[in-house]
Amino acid sequence: MKLLEINKNGTEMYQLKDGRLGKIYRSGYVRVTILRNGIRDGEYFQIDSTKNSRWYQINKVVSYKGKFGKQYKRLLLAEHCDKVSLLKRFEDKNCDKMSQELKTLRIYIKSLQWYIDNKLKTITNR
Repeated sequence: MKLLEINKNGTEMYQLKDGRLGKIYRSGYVRVTILRNGIRDGEYFQIDSTKNSRWYQINKVVSYKGKFGKQYKRLLLAEHCDKVSLLKRFEDKNCDKMSQELKTLRIYIKSLQWYIDNKLKTITNR
C-alpha cells in the first residue's frame, strides 16, 4: 500500500498491490475502486484503476429498526489509525497474489464454459 496523494480536503489516496486505489476520507469513510480484469480474446487482462473508476465503501454496515422498518447505515471511523488499518486489512485479504490467481482462474473457467456452451448450441442448431 503506497500513499499517492493527499488533497486539500485531507483525503488520502493509496495504490493497493493489485492496481486498485483506496481512499481514506476525513468524514470516516474508506473506499476502494473496483478490480478491472478479465479474459478478452482468450487472454487475461488487468487495467489499473484511475480516479474516474467506480468506487465502493468498505466500512462495516449495521442495521437498525427505523421509522420505515429495517434500515442500514455505515459505521464511520473517527481515528485515522482505524481507517488505515481497515484499508490495510482489505488489501491483505483481497489483493494478495494467490487470491488474484484464484479469481483469474475462476474468470477463465467461466469464460471457457460460456464459450463451450455457445459452440455446442451453434453445432446442434445446424
